[in-house]
Amino acid sequence: MCKVLMLALLFPVSILAAEVKTHLQELNKLFPYALLTDDFGILNKDDLKINQCIAMPTPFSEGRNSSYPYWQCFETKNTKMLCAGRKYSSEDKSRMTMLSIFGERNGDLNEFISRRPMKLKMCRLYQQDWAKLTKDEKYICISGDQLSSTFTTIGRKERNWIFDRYKTKKGCDSYFQEACILKDNEFCVVK
Repeated sequence: MCKVLMLALLFPVSILAAEVKTHLQELNKLFPYALLTDDFGILNKDDLKINQCIAMPTPFSEGRNSSYPYWQCFETKNTKMLCAGRKYSSEDKSRMTMLSIFGERNGDLNEFISRRPMKLKMCRLYQQDWAKLTKDEKYICISGDQLSSTFTTIGRKERNWIFDRYKTKKGCDSYFQEACILKDNEFCVVK
């Protein structure tokens, strides 16, 4: 009786693990360069296809600049979004800041920065969306183009990326408006 009960409890877990493995295998087969980590069931084919529509897929190479955005996922508790700097711009008549997202995994630090300075008010709106989309979420996936990779004096690897978009199971947010939606454009035909 105990053995039967134990098998009944373990069987659904093994099916779920097989589904997760199959999901990840399918994504990696269709988009072999797009995903640098496990996606924890957050991403789908459209998310990875969007990256392929942005730039030609290339294998990840540590420290090499790349216009192709890669996805990587982190435990949400090891990430944060900041509005870095608050310098006043007389041209924009506003305080300007850089949006920065930090993600730590296996002791390495990844920083995703906005493409250019933005108004502090806009950065605060990104932070509000971040708070909603990450609340009670265990994992988050972030997409970006690699800028650089360095080792600190204590042997910690630090990577810099250009922020493209992020996604949790609750939804997606992006630097460019509607960049979370796969649609036909001059570079990409949706099939």
